[in-house]
Amino acid sequence: MLNEVSPFGTFSPSAFQSRIIALARSFDPGPFSKLAASVGKRLIFPSLTGPLDLMTWGVKTRIDPRRNVTEKRLMFSPSRFELEERELLQRELKAGDIFVDVGANVGAYSLWVGPLVGARGKIVAIEPQPSVLARLRANFALNPDFNVQVFACGAGDSNGAMILSVGSSNEGGASLATVSGGADQVEVAVRPLISMVEEARLERIDALKIDIEGYEDRALLPFFAQAPNSLWPRLLILERSEKDWASDLMGALKDYGYRITFSTKRNYVMQLA
Repeated sequence: MLNEVSPFGTFSPSAFQSRIIALARSFDPGPFSKLAASVGKRLIFPSLTGPLDLMTWGVKTRIDPRRNVTEKRLMFSPSRFELEERELLQRELKAGDIFVDVGANVGAYSLWVGPLVGARGKIVAIEPQPSVLARLRANFALNPDFNVQVFACGAGDSNGAMILSVGSSNEGGASLATVSGGADQVEVAVRPLISMVEEARLERIDALKIDIEGYEDRALLPFFAQAPNSLWPRLLILERSEKDWASDLMGALKDYGYRITFSTKRNYVMQLA
């Protein structure tokens, strides 16, 4: 259950760790942010043995950055993390809105969205990777005012089980698309996105973020083929993984009426025309 987690502060950083993290964050998101984060990692990582409890964007977070790039960013440079995408979500989402986070990792996007949509809104978070899933659940449990439903599985084109490839240096980069690319492999459940949306009883989706390391086409195309137009997200944040897609996902999305609002190094941001 989401509430079965040790209280916030159980993993409080030491005075030294707090000073280093605060110093790194003080440069964020300025021109020296990357350098400050790099120095912070070199100073903290050698003695880091587990997660740390930190306030991030005004919400409680339990972060273990040793094998997860996303958590490194959240610890040392949260303001720089997907800044343009978060600013757009802040402008577009309001209390009562619905957000679907496919490939939620430890919940970075969802934790940002939680205060925007409030208790009257809803977050659906989908994450199959066991170790980051545990921290995702912990982060939600530490913020009980969020209305969240977690699906512990991957999103694909059918029900079943698949092998998830997990990189040794980045657990958050686990992929169903490139099984040979990870040092560790784990079997996970996979479900069609439409089945999870229906189980969550969503009547609409105000924004959907999908970052599943090259499997985006196999999750989204069946969804759009089966879902009524009322469930099509009005805002879509899509990881740029064209090299791993088996289909022309961008062409299909444009045919469905989506247009690119802007793109970053990591993502396409699209809205229904």
